Amino acid sequence: MLELFSYTPVMKGFIVLILTGFAFPITGVYLLRMNLLPLRFMLMHGAILGGALSLAMEVNPFAGTLVINLLLVLLMTRMSRSLKTDPGQLSAFFMVVSISLAFIFIYRFQVPAKDTLSLMWGSLYTLNGFEFVGTLVFSVMLILFQALYRHQLRAVFFDADIARTSGVNESGFYYAIILITAVTVAAAMKLIGALLLDALLLLPALIASYHAKSYRGMVLWSSFWGGLFATVGFLLSLVFELPASSTIAIFASCVFLVLIITHKK
Repeated sequence: MLELFSYTPVMKGFIVLILTGFAFPITGVYLLRMNLLPLRFMLMHGAILGGALSLAMEVNPFAGTLVINLLLVLLMTRMSRSLKTDPGQLSAFFMVVSISLAFIFIYRFQVPAKDTLSLMWGSLYTLNGFEFVGTLVFSVMLILFQALYRHQLRAVFFDADIARTSGVNESGFYYAIILITAVTVAAAMKLIGALLLDALLLLPALIASYHAKSYRGMVLWSSFWGGLFATVGFLLSLVFELPASSTIAIFASCVFLVLIITHKK
């Protein structure tokens, strides 16, 4: 198995997967604490729209997906705050619009559907230089964001109104978390696909929520579980010659099931 790491795509995939495994669950904690779980479904549909549009324009699908997701979250956030509407309802609206536009682009520009839908299962071993470096830089920035602003984030998650009256820029942190979520979902879809991204995004945070005693503990435990899932799942995929994304998801699901049963008992 070790000789496989002599291949550049395998080594690059391993490096980026391990770092994102520790970093991306932090976003999952944000989603749980702010009750923004429907947001990721909107972003998954937005990624399909971004992929279809990118292929029609013959540009990098990853870049197109990222741009579309950023636009969607900005629109949703502005509408939610200005109209005082539940973000979950707006997520459903943009989800329908995104997938409808995606199919229009696929039909109108004769975009191969299989190329667009390839975003659904990811492509860990096909990362180019921009995607590799960009994902690593974003993962490091996400960890630094959590470390530098952990006190302000804890205040926002505890009570937005109290945080605002205490001098915390609650609105700024809300927008920052929404943008971080958009980039995280786009990157996770590239690595392990839309259907399995919750293995790195949400399952570690959900498991941490069962035994963490504080917000700090939840962040640390979710990062631990995410890193463990990514590392063990990747190595198992090499041993048994299975897709990395599916192996990570199965391993994470088994751990989640065992811990949930143990917790209930």
